[in-house]
Amino acid sequence: MSARLWFCWGFLPLGALLLMGASRIHTHPAPGNLPLMVVFSAEQHGYLTPCGCSKPMLGGMPRRGEYLSQLAQKYSLIRVENGNLTKALDRQDELKAETLIEMFNAMNYDAINLGDKDFRLGLNYLLALEKRSKTPFLCANVQRQGALVFKPSVEVERDHEGKAQRFLIVGVVSEKGEAKIKSVNPDLTVQPVSEALQAMHETLSKPDTVKILLFQGRRADAEQIAKDHPQFHMIVYAQEGDHYSPARTVGQTVLVCNGQDGKYMGQSKLSANPDARLGQIEYVALGPDYADSSLIMQIKMAYLSRVEAENLLGQVQKRPTLNGDTFAGSAACEPCHQQDYRIWKASRHGDALKTLEDDKHDKDPECVVCHVVGLDMVSGFRNMQETPNLKDVGCESCHGPAAKHVKDPTIQLGKAGMDSCMQCHVPQHSPRFDFDTYWEKIKHGGSK
Repeated sequence: MSARLWFCWGFLPLGALLLMGASRIHTHPAPGNLPLMVVFSAEQHGYLTPCGCSKPMLGGMPRRGEYLSQLAQKYSLIRVENGNLTKALDRQDELKAETLIEMFNAMNYDAINLGDKDFRLGLNYLLALEKRSKTPFLCANVQRQGALVFKPSVEVERDHEGKAQRFLIVGVVSEKGEAKIKSVNPDLTVQPVSEALQAMHETLSKPDTVKILLFQGRRADAEQIAKDHPQFHMIVYAQEGDHYSPARTVGQTVLVCNGQDGKYMGQSKLSANPDARLGQIEYVALGPDYADSSLIMQIKMAYLSRVEAENLLGQVQKRPTLNGDTFAGSAACEPCHQQDYRIWKASRHGDALKTLEDDKHDKDPECVVCHVVGLDMVSGFRNMQETPNLKDVGCESCHGPAAKHVKDPTIQLGKAGMDSCMQCHVPQHSPRFDFDTYWEKIKHGGSK
């Protein structure tokens, strides 16, 4: 059984297969008087699949596809995504954004709110991305020359136990993100959320409609919105870390947050007619109990092909080493440090790149950087053809460049310690990492 936690209350084709065959997951069940469920999530941050060393790893869009397929056999679904699809830092994030839109298309999403990081991709890029999307982009408070550039809301209708139920989904971004938005889009302004919602008063007053606000902002601000605009039945907020937050109620409004990076999904069942209201909140961990959806995995593999085709690995910006030295490779250490070398070679560090090769991520710079020596440094790993001696998490990953030391052993290298480990074993990817525990598995030093 899956882990469940309860709280009450660019555009190239992704592949001929997707163009020629079925391109949507079957998430509409056979006709019947099914209950209705809202599924919500936020801040995927580009994590198409899980990243990290801890087991079990959580998250991943292929697992999400399977999760939604299973739910759709029992419920009529409303699917919403609350912004910051990627970190919007570089070309790879553009490819991820395009890939995520293909995935949301396949999973029949109903609304995508835009966050401040999404706007860092640039307005023109977002408008082009929206044309590719079958799901409406929402943002009720970002304007250009006094006019909205995206839809403020979307209305959807679903069958709920044999009767039609209307939903109004509104999207806003916190005005606190205006500086990030304007850094790339100086002609855009961010209207205060309260003002934007006040302007929608007539729309928000529609009767017999479940109203959901996708708010790309913090919990404290979401609580104030709930007090000022009590028409909402649910507010999905964000920016609270990679873990879910317990559901909270303010008046009739339930406030929910599933965390970032797609590790958890949030879901809320609609209560029985005639008093249709959002009820019990459940957070579901996307662990290995959920198999990968084959269609979403195909889209992901097409993305990896694009990463390789554009040679993003070869475009990694290189910085100079701190000591001006160059890398020699782990094999150069073996003659003088044979016992240490054997310990290293038998560890998971000694075969780190193969784990990426097995998953077809060995051309993905975001992954490779923590599986080789010095990818982001001058004289570091470039690729297996030019620098095979620098593959895996080698001696110099922890001790620093050693070419001078190889020539003159009196030149001392840095000692490995927690700081060297924490370059890759960050809490986000290795939440269970403890230096003292893991050092026992690889400790060595001093033998000649």
